[in-house]
Amino acid sequence: MIKPTPGSEKERLDALFCYINSTCPISQRSWESICSILVLKKAQKGERLLDYMHVENSIRFLTHGIVKCEDHFNSQSFVYDFRVAPIILSETFSFFNNTPSRITLEAITDCEFIDLPRFAMTNIIFSNLDLAKFATIGTANYLGLMHYKHALLRTLDASQRYKHFLREYPKVALLAKLSDIASYIGITQQSLSRLRRSITWNDNEYDLQTLSNVLDVISATQGKPINRYSAFR
Repeated sequence: MIKPTPGSEKERLDALFCYINSTCPISQRSWESICSILVLKKAQKGERLLDYMHVENSIRFLTHGIVKCEDHFNSQSFVYDFRVAPIILSETFSFFNNTPSRITLEAITDCEFIDLPRFAMTNIIFSNLDLAKFATIGTANYLGLMHYKHALLRTLDASQRYKHFLREYPKVALLAKLSDIASYIGITQQSLSRLRRSITWNDNEYDLQTLSNVLDVISATQGKPINRYSAFR
């Protein structure tokens, strides 16, 4: 597993290099092309990296912090993912098709990230086969991860879904709004409040380990879950 990224510029660039190569090895030429266009940026808690119905103009490598991914449809919205550093962050459909997105990406903590602008990055991707392969594998991994998460939502009850959330996102559980957590696991905020009174990581360690065994059985029948650290979006 890739560890959270330290703050110096060199360490952040090294982390991006390792991240890309853990998904798909790239050439020195491709890496130098990436370095020629990247920009180091920060976002404050509550700031949107992508706003509703805006075109996605970046691929970001999140080096510090947590970002909420929320879909807006028919005057409603739901949280479908949390992205925890270090990880790639981009709304890929909008990015590659130059279309407005229903998705919003919002920092739920102060964040630091490496920004790769869309026009320059697409030119680099399509000019270098190794980077095109990285983008393809990363996007496919993310789609696989989303299918796995949807399968869990259909096969686990509310208590199990919350326990799985605690296991997958312990930091998010401490920092995100209750309404966002409830939206992510598909229950009401009132139901989540009741679950929180009876389920905590420390007090339910045995149950969480038992759940891990259950999830292993599910993954064996539906395919091995994809490591979220290798996912593109």
